Amino acid sequence: MDPQRTGTSAPAVADRLATLLEGDDQLTLGALRSDLVEILHATRLLEDLAERDALTGAYNRRGFNRIIDRSVVRQRQDGSTCSALFVDIDRLKDLNVRHGHVAIDGLLHDAAERLRRSAHPYETLVRWGGDEFVLLLPEVDIEEAAAIAERIRTSVTAEPFVCESRSVDLSVSIGVSEMRDGEPVMELVRRISAEMYEAKSAGRNRISVFHPGPVATGADCAD
Repeated sequence: MDPQRTGTSAPAVADRLATLLEGDDQLTLGALRSDLVEILHATRLLEDLAERDALTGAYNRRGFNRIIDRSVVRQRQDGSTCSALFVDIDRLKDLNVRHGHVAIDGLLHDAAERLRRSAHPYETLVRWGGDEFVLLLPEVDIEEAAAIAERIRTSVTAEPFVCESRSVDLSVSIGVSEMRDGEPVMELVRRISAEMYEAKSAGRNRISVFHPGPVATGADCAD
C-alpha cells in the first residue's frame, strides 16, 4: 500500500487531524470516533513503513531494534530463550558485476521472499545490509535454530532463481547462536556474523553454529 496514494502520508494525517479538531459542532461523536480510528490505523501504517526495507519488505535496523528490545524484555521477565541467524547470500557481488544493480535488486527481493517462507512461522526477517539478513527466533533454542537454518539453506538451493530471464543458482552461508542472558544485543549480532564467516571459510553453502565452551569456538554442522 502506497501511503501517498491512500492519503496516509504524514502531512495528510496531520491535516486531517487538524480539520477534525477545528471542526464545528455539527460533527457527530460517531463520525469523530470513526475518523480517529482511521487516523490511528494510518499512523500505525506509517510506523510500519518506517521500519521496513523498501526493496525486500524485511525489517530494517530500526525495526530490528524494536523487535529485539521486546525479545530482551521477555527473556528477562520469564527466562525464555531467543536465537538468531545471520544469513549471507554467497557470491552475490560476482553476479552484481555481471548483471548490474537493477537485476540484483530483483534477486534480492526474490531471495528475501524465499527466506521468509522458509522461516515460517518465524517472520522477523531483517535486512542487515546489502546481501545480509538477520532472522530473530524468539523462544527458539539453539538446536531448533540450527534446524531452521538448515531448512533455509536447502530451500535456497532447491531451485534456481531468475535473473534477466536466465536461471541463477544461489546459496547462503548462515551463522547461528543463542542469546545469552544479560548480554548486549550487538554481541549476539557479532557472534552470529562471525559464525557466518566461519561457514564461508569452510566452503560456503553451509551453516555454522556457535557452541559455548571453556574456549568459545564455532562448529560447522553442515552435511
